[in-house]
Amino acid sequence: MVTVFLGLASNADLDYSAALAAANQPPSTRDQVFVACGEHARKAGRRIREIVGAIDGVWDAHVRVYESVAVAPPHARPGGCILYNPVYMNFLMQRLLIHDGAVAEAMLYAIMAHEVGHELHGDFSASRRQVSSETKELQADRFAGYTLERLNIGIDSITPYYSLAGDEFNGGQTRTGNEHGVSMSRTEALKKGWERAQWNQPEDYQALLEDE
Repeated sequence: MVTVFLGLASNADLDYSAALAAANQPPSTRDQVFVACGEHARKAGRRIREIVGAIDGVWDAHVRVYESVAVAPPHARPGGCILYNPVYMNFLMQRLLIHDGAVAEAMLYAIMAHEVGHELHGDFSASRRQVSSETKELQADRFAGYTLERLNIGIDSITPYYSLAGDEFNGGQTRTGNEHGVSMSRTEALKKGWERAQWNQPEDYQALLEDE
């Protein structure tokens, strides 16, 4: 089951509203909470650490991964931190109707690689300030595809689910209100990254996706 992989009891037991309320209690009432890159967090779960470690092995990224106290989408933070929340992740897998553990794991690799891409692309730096949020997001999607190929993870099984992350399905809203791109753009970016790696071309995130 997907939820066993992510550390929750079962999809049937997932009450998102209740979990949201509990997870957003004041940090002082929760055990082993600390601040990572300006956000309240806990130590990441073992499997997520292994996934990010494998991605780090491809890129020598040296990013740090933590479990976010807030029930929020996975995200990167200035300072080299990636944060995720297991309640949200299980909710996401449930919403996408992913019940195959192998597909769920491949999705987790793609999601975490996407966030590592933001860090390695320097998306929080002053030099990237004028780059649109959609361009940054599509470049991170392409980075994710590139990384999956390097890890010998196929993308065919996750493409139908990855497409559901397009802005037309969520109103273009993320935790920061940034645009990510529509489904076709996101899946094309993922595929293009995978193909670039397959052809031993450089990741070259700076090139515009549509101009290659």
